[in-house]
Amino acid sequence: MKLNKFETIRESAKLAKKNTKKSAFNWLESGVEDNLTRDKNIEDLNKIKILPKLLKKIVKPDTTVKFFGSSLESPIFLAPMGHQTQWHKNGEIEMARGLNSSKILTFFGTQSRISLKDIRASNKNALLGWEIFPFGNKEWILEQISNAIKYKCAALCLCLDANVRSHRYQDREAYYDARKYGRRTNPISPDVSFALKYNWKLISWIKKKTKLPVIAKGILTSDDAKLAIENGCDAIWISNHGGRMFNSGISGIEALDEISKKMKSKKVKIIADGGIRRGSDILKYLCLGAHYVGVGRPALYGLINAGHEGVKKTFLILNSELKTSMSNGGFKNIREMKKDRLKINEKF
Repeated sequence: MKLNKFETIRESAKLAKKNTKKSAFNWLESGVEDNLTRDKNIEDLNKIKILPKLLKKIVKPDTTVKFFGSSLESPIFLAPMGHQTQWHKNGEIEMARGLNSSKILTFFGTQSRISLKDIRASNKNALLGWEIFPFGNKEWILEQISNAIKYKCAALCLCLDANVRSHRYQDREAYYDARKYGRRTNPISPDVSFALKYNWKLISWIKKKTKLPVIAKGILTSDDAKLAIENGCDAIWISNHGGRMFNSGISGIEALDEISKKMKSKKVKIIADGGIRRGSDILKYLCLGAHYVGVGRPALYGLINAGHEGVKKTFLILNSELKTSMSNGGFKNIREMKKDRLKINEKF
């Protein structure tokens, strides 16, 4: 397809459904069990209203942020997602290529089909982050840390919310197993059972092995946020895994609201994701206390539709919509995004 065939994330999603087989699209779209938690991500975002301030003369809204010493052009990150070669033969390489020339932090991980070595070899300038699923012993985890350092990653992320394969009705009823499709250069993790053997001390152990920022991903409660911080995390990633792993019914934006109220540490950064489909969604997350937001499925729509150019356009759309929302809503920069600019009448 030609790149100019989609101008919105909504249109990109519709095209992606047409441009891939039904079973593969169902795998991408599905949430755990009956999609309750997946759908809550979007429903709860829609309950929030943004209060505009007029005549603020916001000609060039500033979206730049700092990430542990790196200057980024946008607070929008690419969230880590696995099995991308089922949609494009080069999968994660092509995804990273879409953001290679942009100062956008781009996460991949041990569930990727393409190795970190190969992703980096084809994307010399990409700002990469590496996510570790704790599916192996500490020696294997040390190898992952070593690779992240060797291939110049900006951060390490530890996935905490995917202990065992979930029951996702939508993709199981399609009788489709994404693990069987697409090429692989990244070795399969050695032993998934290790995810059930570790505790919070794993984070403090990892902190002793690297100077890279360490992020705890999958946080949904203030209690777990506190434990992550106590064990040395530099950032917490508030996420319900796109509603794919545990049917908690807790949306990303609801968890952010609860956690940001109780966060005492100003040094620990907050990343959050869940249900983002438009620029105003990003604005809501930032107003509620997130420093950065993660985007998942929309990037895969772009990959399916137009490879790296589709990925690039996806982020151009979201960044353009964010800046437009800032201009029309009266936000000069990220620092002006505060909770008092929101109106939340309905309980999550």
